[in-house]
Amino acid sequence: MRDVRLAEYTRWKIGGPAPAFAQAGSEDELRALLAEVAGGPVLVLGRGANLLVSDDGPGCPVIVLDGEFKAFRVLDRTIEVGAAASISAVVQAARREGRSGLWILEAVPGTMGGALCMNAGTSDEGIWSRVNWADVMWRDGRTERLKEADVRPRYRGIDLDPAAIFLRAEIEAPVGDPVMVEEEHRRRREAKLAAQVYDQPTCGSTWKNPSPPAPSAWQLVDKAGMRGARRGGARISPKHANFIVNLGDACAEDVVKLMAETRRRVLAETGIALEPELHFWGFAEDVLRELGAAE
Repeated sequence: MRDVRLAEYTRWKIGGPAPAFAQAGSEDELRALLAEVAGGPVLVLGRGANLLVSDDGPGCPVIVLDGEFKAFRVLDRTIEVGAAASISAVVQAARREGRSGLWILEAVPGTMGGALCMNAGTSDEGIWSRVNWADVMWRDGRTERLKEADVRPRYRGIDLDPAAIFLRAEIEAPVGDPVMVEEEHRRRREAKLAAQVYDQPTCGSTWKNPSPPAPSAWQLVDKAGMRGARRGGARISPKHANFIVNLGDACAEDVVKLMAETRRRVLAETGIALEPELHFWGFAEDVLRELGAAE
């Protein structure tokens, strides 16, 4: 398909058209699509849970994993997940089966491939601490099995060439006390639902939490007087100052302006330069530098 508007495929409901858009339901289909672009740039989209796409679009073809990549299996001590498997579905299966540890992803949106890319989890533990292996495909169609040491996970990220496309992974999920597992999931879910924003389009946390002993990102945004601030259709949530919501008609430019002003004011107020927790598609290098996202 041509000129597919990505706003329909992102959690923020923001994003311009992809010049080409295709779905891959198997390794062979993915390999064939990669061959079509012949080594050129291509992006892989999950559910767009931590993604801001430019109003002009990403500027290159986009692939969505489907079919076999959505599957997952609960095994004796592990869960094998496809990269397109819903985080929520995997987490709730772990809860029902009384498996320990997957509560770190409770109430986290998106796909397991996105979780691997972002090292999703809590401030204390990311999912890669529980990954036995993950399979990736490179742009030339080769596949490779990676371990934790190969990607050097860190808070909200990993060190891996973005050309790698996650296919599947095996996650440690040992059997635990069913009552304790159920209680841990319930506790974490209720805490998130009470504190965070789930009833408006948002990408979750906008900024990474700085290293201790610095205050958390929401506290810094609050201190800079930006809670509730609005630019166009984008607003910093009054409920949680580290969430930017789409009030219904926000565009990427609105979000960028709000983020840039927030970062400037926090830096002036506290001397701390915030780093975004998001991925950005289709933005100029100078915009990314202003947002603290340039490599």
